[in-house]
Amino acid sequence: MSDPFEIKKFSSNHVNDIFSAIGEDPDWVFLIDGESKRDNYANSLKNSDTYVCYSGDFFCGYVRAIIDEGMAFYISELYVKPEYRNKKIGHKLIEEVKIRNSSLTVYVLSDEDRYYEKKGYKKIGSVFEL
Repeated sequence: MSDPFEIKKFSSNHVNDIFSAIGEDPDWVFLIDGESKRDNYANSLKNSDTYVCYSGDFFCGYVRAIIDEGMAFYISELYVKPEYRNKKIGHKLIEEVKIRNSSLTVYVLSDEDRYYEKKGYKKIGSVFEL
């Protein structure tokens, strides 16, 4: 059976799907609350290592990572739409970042410690090493 979820490299075509999803989530809407924030966040998505997940034509989630040249990658945001949670999409998005940047250590900046602890990632100070 083939995987119903496809991970793609972010392009500007994905901005509306991301904004629509996080715009419906009270814990995430702050990222795009106002025109200047929307413009800034769209630029952040474009200038970061960002990947999106789709099931057919349906947007499921995304991950945005920031590179520290030659040192490490930091996952800044990992978002999965509520109806797609518990389907390993977050894991698939994280793995995509790790595969594409295998020579660098990947860390996550998060306030969702329980998620990363459950996945068995090692907490180092205030970040998790993946």
